[in-house]
Amino acid sequence: MSEDNIVQAPTARSKGMSFVSVVVPAHNEENYLLSCLESIKNQDYAGEYEVIVVDNASTDNTAQIARDWGAKVVYEGKRSPACARQKGAEVATGKIIAFIDADTQAPAHWLSTIVWRFLCEPETVVISGPYAYCDAGRIARIASYGNFISIIIDQLFRKAFNKGSAVWGCNFAVRRSVLLEIGGFDTSIRFYGEEYELSLRLKKAGKGGIIPRLFVLTSARRLKRIGVVNQYWNWVVDYFSVLFWYKPISEELEDLPAKAWQTVVDNFSWQRVRASLLYVALFFGLLWLHISPVFEAVGRAIYVFDIGVVSTLFAYHGINPRSRFYGKVCSNGDRNCLRIALTFDDGPNEPYTSHVLSILEQYRIKATFFIIGQNARRYPETCRRIVTAGNVIGNHSYHHLKSLCLRRGKTVARDIEMAHQAIYECTGHEPKLFRPPHGFRTPWMMRTVRNLGYTVVTWDNMTSDWKAEKSGDEIIQAILRRAKPGGVIVLHDGRDTRLSYNRSHMIQALPFVIETLMEKGFEFVTIPELLESEGELSA
Repeated sequence: MSEDNIVQAPTARSKGMSFVSVVVPAHNEENYLLSCLESIKNQDYAGEYEVIVVDNASTDNTAQIARDWGAKVVYEGKRSPACARQKGAEVATGKIIAFIDADTQAPAHWLSTIVWRFLCEPETVVISGPYAYCDAGRIARIASYGNFISIIIDQLFRKAFNKGSAVWGCNFAVRRSVLLEIGGFDTSIRFYGEEYELSLRLKKAGKGGIIPRLFVLTSARRLKRIGVVNQYWNWVVDYFSVLFWYKPISEELEDLPAKAWQTVVDNFSWQRVRASLLYVALFFGLLWLHISPVFEAVGRAIYVFDIGVVSTLFAYHGINPRSRFYGKVCSNGDRNCLRIALTFDDGPNEPYTSHVLSILEQYRIKATFFIIGQNARRYPETCRRIVTAGNVIGNHSYHHLKSLCLRRGKTVARDIEMAHQAIYECTGHEPKLFRPPHGFRTPWMMRTVRNLGYTVVTWDNMTSDWKAEKSGDEIIQAILRRAKPGGVIVLHDGRDTRLSYNRSHMIQALPFVIETLMEKGFEFVTIPELLESEGELSA
């Protein structure tokens, strides 16, 4: 660290009083830092102290404001509270290091209270105090006083489990010698938990305490940004996670309420609401049958009826391509736009997939091919030709098993990832679309697919074209009868993983279908193009 990065702070001197270092970590705090520094300047502490501002990779005027005020300024390039506080501790020269956040204001008795406690209790190595929000609404401001409840809980855990001694990162102080002795802050912790983790190590070195009188005011901007529920969820989970497992909150659990709500919003559909209301009514109807005189008449047969009803509903939502009861599916695009998507399943299957590609090139249109992983490894050149021609490739599983939807989530994920890898090795492209084998879905399959980052695509225009005996005229009539704006047509250039399965009737029908729909004004697009205006695709 060069001398250019250090500016000596103003100090107050009095013989016999402890020298204190006040460390202020700051990242882009130009709007708050000056108020914090002024609150430190107005302390009633008569002893000597220094103020160290740690510029934590700021891109605004934070460092300049600190220098103009007269603080000692050091730079820390790795963005994290733990790294910034550790940098400040390394530079500090005081016997006591007091930590306060840049958006926090301390009362006039803050430093004198800290020093008094350390002088009166030599066994104390760390102390902390609560805070309240100074710029929040009424509800958030009241919620901040929950810190006093946290103090009570912390005391209970100390007595019951010999654990506790939590500190608040925006407002705590520690003996410098002890902090350096235990190795300082854990700089591998990204955000939440570094102060709790530190408190557990400090507890082994000496006594810790919470002083209600050591009360500071802080900004509620993070609370406003992520919400009260998320903020307190993160704190509570982080506290108990560090307390019992010595690990801060994981990224998967961080902001979980917001993530869960977003999942609900993403998967919301009025179809699901209507179905849920219908099933609630059905449940009460079945309940009435069980407690009414009818039960005595039909006896145990009512249980058979129950099982039949539940099984039928379970199968219906797993088979119906437009049902969103198990999760969001994309079965069509905008009904007000004359666009339609051609999709081909179960390929590649030569020579028929190449015939399809030649027809598409002839009419200068693009389509979406949902490829089976086994078939991709069998015909890698065909896969590359699909992509090179500007078509889109989707994942149609590796083995194309009817029972895939009934298998465990790990088995489903493994099958999909195998197909993903096969497609990537053949084409260099990572598919983002998934069509379940035969369109069969279950709640756990949909959850697995969503966790893998796929958008589930079904259809609204399906024929039995996979049957070799299905004539070209029958395929044409079925497609044209069901064609609608925003529609998704399903044809098959193969069947399962069978070699060279006969698709001549589909090949015969395809040009007539394309020409007829073009004459009606339809524009052929890929699935991503069809759904982009709907905002349906996964990020």
